Amino acid sequence: MLKKKILVTGGAGFIGSHLVNLLNSKGFDIIVYDDFSNGSGKKNLPKNIKIVRGSILNYNKMKLLFSKVNTVFNLAVLPLVMSFDNPDLVVKINDYGTYLVSKACAENKTKLIHVSSSEAYGTARYATMNEEHPLLPTTVYAASKASSEAYVRAFEKSNNLECVIVRPFNSYGEFMREDGYGAAIPKFYHRISKNRSPIIFGTGNQTRDLTHVSDTVNGIFLSFINPKAIGGTFNIAQGKEITIKKLAQIMIKEFSKFSNKKIDLPIQFKKERSGDVKRHLGDISHSRKILGYEPKIDLNEGIRRYIQWKSLTK
Repeated sequence: MLKKKILVTGGAGFIGSHLVNLLNSKGFDIIVYDDFSNGSGKKNLPKNIKIVRGSILNYNKMKLLFSKVNTVFNLAVLPLVMSFDNPDLVVKINDYGTYLVSKACAENKTKLIHVSSSEAYGTARYATMNEEHPLLPTTVYAASKASSEAYVRAFEKSNNLECVIVRPFNSYGEFMREDGYGAAIPKFYHRISKNRSPIIFGTGNQTRDLTHVSDTVNGIFLSFINPKAIGGTFNIAQGKEITIKKLAQIMIKEFSKFSNKKIDLPIQFKKERSGDVKRHLGDISHSRKILGYEPKIDLNEGIRRYIQWKSLTK
């Protein structure tokens, strides 16, 4: 395993940079392939890795690079917020880009770990969303993630692509950007740290399955090293849901503890956002059984870590 060469598309992003650090700590030879147009984790990248600037729309460049590695982790993506302002570009990168990544992997007989998103599910149709939950996306971004999976599966069936699909749920943690559509934690921190009320769009009763990024990348790593994962789809989540209103209250409480100040901020509610999912709760029983996945960072601990990190990066 230590001799295997790995390429991570989108390796300068939030989740991508954390994954690169984990792989680096395990002794893997890593290439980060990124166009650096949107990456929030650039500063998180280790110094001893190879970085290649490039787009996943550049098929010839990818094909050459993929021929030199054993496994590609595909995390190159344009985020949800951009699907409101520039949906055409989001579809081009997330869909056609994944098609090209899958094609290059298939032609090189390179294993592909494709990182999708729980957004592809849309709003939960039943209590706990397992991998068989229908994909009913509510935004162009979510639709792009759902369709990207279809390209991976098509190459698996038609070209014998060796692949795994993982669906992370609501990842958060260090190096997360504040300008993301679903970036509640950094946005709440930004306002609370300035003694301003956190803003919630809608009633605040919508739920999320918030997963610390260290658990997310551990789940992705487990899907890579476990031979039983080949051909499978896996939820990577905390397996617990929380309302956005409760999340804001926890953040006020934890920031109050951290700053050693009494903070009493009323929550400010605004009009519900278009396409916002109402409920997310991931079933991780399949990932537990096949991958041995088990989340280790509970929400309070994760928020404390984020607050501490954020206070040191001002």
